[in-house]
Amino acid sequence: MELVDGVALLHPEDGVFEGMLSGFAKQQRGGRRLKQKTVQAREGQLRRFATFTSEYPWNWTAAHMDEWMVSLISEKGLAHSTLRSYQLTVRLFCDFLTSPAYEWAAECEKRFGTHPVQVCHEWNTIQHLTDYEGQAERGLDPRY
Repeated sequence: MELVDGVALLHPEDGVFEGMLSGFAKQQRGGRRLKQKTVQAREGQLRRFATFTSEYPWNWTAAHMDEWMVSLISEKGLAHSTLRSYQLTVRLFCDFLTSPAYEWAAECEKRFGTHPVQVCHEWNTIQHLTDYEGQAERGLDPRY
């Protein structure tokens, strides 16, 4: 947990969200030994998802994920592999938040009367269907 007991936060929602992101970053760098670049990219993805939903993680729903994916596909035309990467980031973050080991669900319930849930499920995420998802034409072009 990244929050100090007994300290009143001026903006509790923002403070809790920042604590969640900080704890997730430490978990990725420490336990998973991920590179700083990967951790920062994932944080950026999570911030963009939060901005898109105009909600904090304890209010995220599967419908938010669906709407974000539709937006990313229709407005940005992102590749399958990129979309799946974004979904994986949100899935891992939600796993982190809902794990009893990190106590975020209990903290959110106490502060906000609700708690985070997993919003990425097999029915609303892209499955890894092939061993290679790159763009074949890139292999033929010497610029790549």
